[in-house]
Amino acid sequence: MSAVEHADLTCSRCGKETRHELAYAGRLLAAITCTECGKVIERDLRARYLTDLRQRLATKPKRMLRRFRKDPLRFASSLPKTVPAKPWELLSEIRLVWRTARAHRGDRTTARRRP
Repeated sequence: MSAVEHADLTCSRCGKETRHELAYAGRLLAAITCTECGKVIERDLRARYLTDLRQRLATKPKRMLRRFRKDPLRFASSLPKTVPAKPWELLSEIRLVWRTARAHRGDRTTARRRP
């Protein structure tokens, strides 16, 4: 899933420590956005993302078995919710990787104002 986390980092444009949004595609950091000035730093992750995705898919059965062994009831009760969500999470990751790759073709950093 493309996840968004927050961190206080020093912005290269603002020159001060501000809150930043960190957007992840799977386990890879795809974009960093300053919430103060809107500066965005995006990375082209296509090759690394495909390698990471292959590894995650290959280890998924083992991870699911580990969760099942740890708590079978919780695992079974979570399936109706998690199974339908996985394709949407994957699509969200792919969209983020594609968007950052497209933006990366031009300038590596862009400024966007959030509404």
